[in-house]
Amino acid sequence: MSEPTLPALPDICWPVDWSCADPDWVAGLDEGVKARAEALAASSLRALTGYQVGGCPIRVRPCASGCGNPSGYIEAPVLGASAGALGARVGQWWAHIGIDGNWVNTACGCRTECSCTYVPEVKLPAPVGEITLVSIDGAVLDPAAYRVDNGNRLVRQDGGDWPKCQDMAAPAGDQGTFVVEYLQGYPVDGLGSFAAGKLAIEFAQACTGGACALPTGVQSITRLGVTLEIPTGMFEGGVTGIVEVDAYIRLWNPNALKVPSQVWSPDIGRPRRTTWSPS
Repeated sequence: MSEPTLPALPDICWPVDWSCADPDWVAGLDEGVKARAEALAASSLRALTGYQVGGCPIRVRPCASGCGNPSGYIEAPVLGASAGALGARVGQWWAHIGIDGNWVNTACGCRTECSCTYVPEVKLPAPVGEITLVSIDGAVLDPAAYRVDNGNRLVRQDGGDWPKCQDMAAPAGDQGTFVVEYLQGYPVDGLGSFAAGKLAIEFAQACTGGACALPTGVQSITRLGVTLEIPTGMFEGGVTGIVEVDAYIRLWNPNALKVPSQVWSPDIGRPRRTTWSPS
């Protein structure tokens, strides 16, 4: 099996602006402490904005349904034929109606649940904040070749089409594959980077024993001479208690949503997404 040709995905994808802190203090921070503070700030803001902002790019492999399970009367004329002589990673030949309305014989390469035509646009799981890479047969397309409409439709605008079919057995980036990499949220702007810096400062202070503005997560109550500490949870109400950070959170998530709202239909399939690979 060949190695994927696509670049590795980044681990942390929320820029952090430390300009509000004393430069000498930042320079003296242990690199591990600083990295953890940045990671905690990024993940906290990602959650507190209702997962609408930031996050690392994801890769999906669009593939429409229809080719893998044809009915008997469709497959009978061509069942058993093979495209192996063509030297391609494809399965059996299937008869289907092409884009022009004519019956054609096509070999579907995904071997699973693909149909076998080409389309000028594909639907991606929303929201699509920014397309970072599109690869067909291992070749990365020029960003001028496509655009996004309605927040989730990847439209080909260079006169070409998207493949509906691909070889799911092949690693992403190999011949016969179709990969779309994008941010499933809005990119982090300067305000988001500033807010992350303010929050990272507090996480670093908490780790190094300095004065920290983060909530402690407990509430002290005294009744009949007995003092109880009751956990109240961190970031109650979806805010941090830090004015600058909360202003940014409310800008994106004024109603303290846990996840972004969306409309979903069981009739709309979702492209396959690789969730683990040894490479």
